[in-house]
Amino acid sequence: MPKAQAAMDFLNTYMWAIIIIAIVIGAFAYLGIFSGAIIQPRAAPGICSVYRSGGPLSVGGINLIGVCDGEVPRFVFVSKGLGDFELVNSSTSLSSGLNISNNITITAWVYLYGAPYHDVVDKEAQYGMKLNYNNYPHACSPSNSNTLCLEWDTANSWIGQSYPIPNGGFNRWIFLAVSSNKGLYKYWYANGQQIGNEIVTTSQPTATGACSIYATAVPLAIGGDAGIISNTPWYNQNCFPGYGGFGGAKAEWFNGSVTNVQIYNTSLSSNQISLLYKGGIAGAPTQLQNLVGWWPLNGNGNDYSGDNNGGYTYNSYYSGGSWSVNYSSP
Repeated sequence: MPKAQAAMDFLNTYMWAIIIIAIVIGAFAYLGIFSGAIIQPRAAPGICSVYRSGGPLSVGGINLIGVCDGEVPRFVFVSKGLGDFELVNSSTSLSSGLNISNNITITAWVYLYGAPYHDVVDKEAQYGMKLNYNNYPHACSPSNSNTLCLEWDTANSWIGQSYPIPNGGFNRWIFLAVSSNKGLYKYWYANGQQIGNEIVTTSQPTATGACSIYATAVPLAIGGDAGIISNTPWYNQNCFPGYGGFGGAKAEWFNGSVTNVQIYNTSLSSNQISLLYKGGIAGAPTQLQNLVGWWPLNGNGNDYSGDNNGGYTYNSYYSGGSWSVNYSSP
C-alpha cells in the first residue's frame, strides 16, 4: 500500500481520537494543569478551608478541613492596575474580626508585572501592605536602595516606611508579610526573612478618631485602594493633613498577581512567618484561633477562614494557564 494512502487511512481511523486528545490537552492548559513542559497537580478552588463549629469569629472547635497539603493553586488573582481589584465584603464579622486590636499580621504571595505597584492589601487610613520601587512613592531605608521595597502602614504610624526586599523585582513570586505588636512594634518580612523593624514613637504622625485602626467603615481591598469606588472617599483628609488623597492616577493600584492572602489579629512570630513561607504559595494558615481572613484567590474571592468575608472582583480576573512557570517551591 502506498505510504500516502496508509497515512490517510490512519487519519480516517483515529481522527476523532486525535481531536478528543487535542481538546483535553487544551482544557488542561486553560485550567492550569500544565506548567511549561512539566505536569503539576493543581489545587481546586476551596479544596482546603477552616471549619468553625461555633460559626464566624468563634475560636472553639476550629480546624482545617479538606486537602491542605499545599499543592499550587489552579488559578491566581490578576490585577492589571487602573481599576482592577478585589473588594472584601464589609460585613459585621469583617469589621469586628479585622479591627479588634492593634495586633495584626498580613501575609500574601505576589508577582509584580510592572508599574503601578503600590497597594497589595489596603484598608485605607487603618493599615496597608504595599510595594515601592526606586524610592517612589515613599522612601526606602536606606534611601539609596535601588530595588523593590515593602511598605507597612498602620493608623498609629502612617509614615510610609519601607525596607528593601532582597532579590526583589518584577516577574518573580515573592512572599510578603508585615505585623504589628500592640501598635508599638512593627515588622517587615520577605520570603520568610525579617527585613525591617521599628518601634513606634510619639514623634511619628498618628491617626485619631475615624482613622483609628479600630474604625469599621472602611472596606478592605486587594490590589488597589477601596476609596476610589465611592463618590465620597473613605479617606478622611483631616486625619493626615497634606496627603493628596486618592482617585485617578493617585489611586495606588497594583499591577500583578496576588494569591493566598491571610490576616491575623495577632503579631505572628518570625518562626511562624518562616513556616508560612516554607508552606509554599498555597500553604494553609497557622494559628487558626487568630485567623480572621483567608483569601486563596484561587478562582474566586471567597473567604476560607470560616468568617464569611467574601470578596467582589472589579475589572480583574483569575488566571489559570502557565502562571506558575516562574514559581519554585521554597
